[in-house]
Amino acid sequence: MRRPFVLFTIPIVLGIIFYYYFHTNIYLILALFLLTLIINIIGVKLGERVSIAVFVSLFLLGILITGIKMEGSRLAKHVERPIELMGSVKEVKSVSKGAGRYVIKVHKAMDNGRKIKVSEKALLKVLGEEELEIGSKVKFRGVLKEPLPNTNPRLFNYKLNLLADNIYTTITIKDYSITGIEKENINFLLRLRKGFINKVEEGLDLYLSEENSSLMKSILLGKYSYLDEETIQQFRDLGLAHILAVSGLHIGIIASLVTTLLAYSGMNRKFNISLAIGILWIYGFIIGNPVSVLRANIMFTILLISQLGAEPYDSINTMFFASFILIIINPFWIFNLGFQLSFIATFSILYFTEKISAILYLNDNSILKSLLGILSVQIGLLPILVYYFNRIPTIGLMANLVLIPIFTICLILSIFLIFFSLFGSSIAYSIGVLVNFLLKAQFNSIKILSYFPILNIKAPSPSIFGILIYYVMVLILFGVINIRKFNIRVNKAIIFYLLFIILVNALLFNLDSSLAVNFVDVGQGDSILLKTKEGYYLIDTGGNIFGDFDIGKSILLPYLEKEGIFKLKGVFISHFDADHCKNLPYLIDNIKIENIYFGYEREENDLYRQIVGKALKKEIPIRVLKKGDKLKLDEDINIYVIGPSDNILTNPNTTDNDLSLVLLLNYYDYNILFTGDIERLGEENVQDSLNRDIDFLKVPHHGSNTSSGENFLYSLNPNIGFASVGRNNSFGHPHKEVLDRYKTHNVEVYRTDELGLINLTLNKYGYKIVPFLRDKWSIIDIVQDYSSYIIYLIFYFFLSYKMAIEFLLIEEEMAKIELQGIY
Repeated sequence: MRRPFVLFTIPIVLGIIFYYYFHTNIYLILALFLLTLIINIIGVKLGERVSIAVFVSLFLLGILITGIKMEGSRLAKHVERPIELMGSVKEVKSVSKGAGRYVIKVHKAMDNGRKIKVSEKALLKVLGEEELEIGSKVKFRGVLKEPLPNTNPRLFNYKLNLLADNIYTTITIKDYSITGIEKENINFLLRLRKGFINKVEEGLDLYLSEENSSLMKSILLGKYSYLDEETIQQFRDLGLAHILAVSGLHIGIIASLVTTLLAYSGMNRKFNISLAIGILWIYGFIIGNPVSVLRANIMFTILLISQLGAEPYDSINTMFFASFILIIINPFWIFNLGFQLSFIATFSILYFTEKISAILYLNDNSILKSLLGILSVQIGLLPILVYYFNRIPTIGLMANLVLIPIFTICLILSIFLIFFSLFGSSIAYSIGVLVNFLLKAQFNSIKILSYFPILNIKAPSPSIFGILIYYVMVLILFGVINIRKFNIRVNKAIIFYLLFIILVNALLFNLDSSLAVNFVDVGQGDSILLKTKEGYYLIDTGGNIFGDFDIGKSILLPYLEKEGIFKLKGVFISHFDADHCKNLPYLIDNIKIENIYFGYEREENDLYRQIVGKALKKEIPIRVLKKGDKLKLDEDINIYVIGPSDNILTNPNTTDNDLSLVLLLNYYDYNILFTGDIERLGEENVQDSLNRDIDFLKVPHHGSNTSSGENFLYSLNPNIGFASVGRNNSFGHPHKEVLDRYKTHNVEVYRTDELGLINLTLNKYGYKIVPFLRDKWSIIDIVQDYSSYIIYLIFYFFLSYKMAIEFLLIEEEMAKIELQGIY
């Protein structure tokens, strides 16, 4: 077997993914794993092929190691209750005014007077002025929490990100909850890490400008925190973000530099390579061993050892060996963006560069090789970058070709600068002048390239199926999958089938007149997306009331872009409280909006003035709706304005909540009522205005006890309610008495704090409600939830198969007729 680790790694990865998304019985998996091992052993003894059994064994092994890893946390068994923890600070994540985030290695815990011996990491957030240092021993009280996954589709998964760092729990405390801090005598390795980081920071700060020093610190120490958001975004827009992350490129430069310098010094080759390997692993430890560095270090270690022993080296097999080792150590690394980018970029350079060179008949010119390497990476990473960032850099190839050589020179010079800065020599000053000049040229080049009219093309996040199709097409294009080896009739059948798929999907798209109502999880606030055939509408945009977390930037806009929504036909604002409209100014700046609808005007409100100002600047029309107005969103979708009524508008004692824009959406026989934050007056207006039952109700005011009155629910008689509410919010929403009231009226309430985004899809035949957060799938769940899709797919494949067969038979008959005509 030429590349065994390619075949070993793939089934393990599939097993890891299976465990994360599906219910599994770990004891049953263990039994099946042992059974397949026995089958493999018997098969080998009998001389039989056991490739399928080996694949199944490795798949089950992937499930097992993930299950064992997931169940291995002792702290996770003590979440949601007070606990006392003792441990040492292993990493300072961030420190800002009034808050600090630290990785703590917990050694002891006290739960209700019972001692628990543990040895695992937890993420500690300290609110207040107290700052901790690496190595400090700390004792504190608080409540452990299990980190949340993303609560809206395809957004950043905080839980998986922490699991990739072996962190299973988080805890947030005030600084007065810290009961003891001791300065520990840190060990040699921690002193080495701390000292190295300090020397790098001091040397670069002393001899480089502030902007250049921040960039080189970020590159050498692998931390984005040294850079401002604008600089990071500039690099991303030009397809240069990989420069900011320590990766194989950096490790390769360091390895080459070290081995070359040691060789010129006349050092013994064996000692040279051994020392180079040691330096690479020490450097990896100092910067926190990011997974991209671990991958590069494993590969370069094997490469250098193979050179020492004059042994053959297969870079692709070595890359998969590195992947195999890493996912055995921590299976959750496969969900880490750094892991994905590192391995796909490396594979693309190793595999596609040679293929492209052969297709274009290029020679071994070093400049052309660099260009092909950059092109290979762009091709390999394209769907992954689009999935995560929803951008396709238009001049990424040019920017990389121009700037990577400058970056490489600056990295090498900066390493020398740090070394000579230890002695305070004039050489360090001279190097600093040169690096400043080159980096200034680099930043100027970035600014010039940033003037390009279209820096990137926005694109929706592709589905997993779409990503697989892309890579299959790339493999066919480069001849990895050689379709010429297939029978010509098979190729014709494949082409026919693809055309059939396109035709059927185009037909279904045109016939689809369904309505989707998505209650987006924006925390303590409202934002509802209406997806019609004619376009997209938002009812409210959400917005944080407390803190500086930007929901529009971090949740709402990324969600819309991942859904492929780059234009909104309209945005309805119920009222001008921050949790309903604070994100609208940001949306106006970053997405095309055709219309904005208000229910009233409020000149004295800062958010109102800000929205109006930005709308005027962008020439977006604003329409103030009145009770009785009707808007046609689509052929069978109409919105009727129910409130606020004139008496509410003219009443000087009316609160902003009761001024909420109330909308009734009618779709075929279904009625959906969107209520904003209406309270008693608003609800009485709705009762007086509507003489029909409501099928679906947006629970007023997040389930506050000032809303959802008894008469209101009796009058509307809703079947289902949707509450947009934040987790553990300080208001106590939804209030228990309100939930009890809905229960008394037999109204099932779906809550975004429990279920994340909630999707309500309707067509003229029925409706379906699918929450984003749910338990892991089982086979029964899949059959129950997706039975219609399964039946459709079975029918779809059967019909296309029969049509393909008929197509081939007709072609065969035509060939016979043609031959008969000849003879």
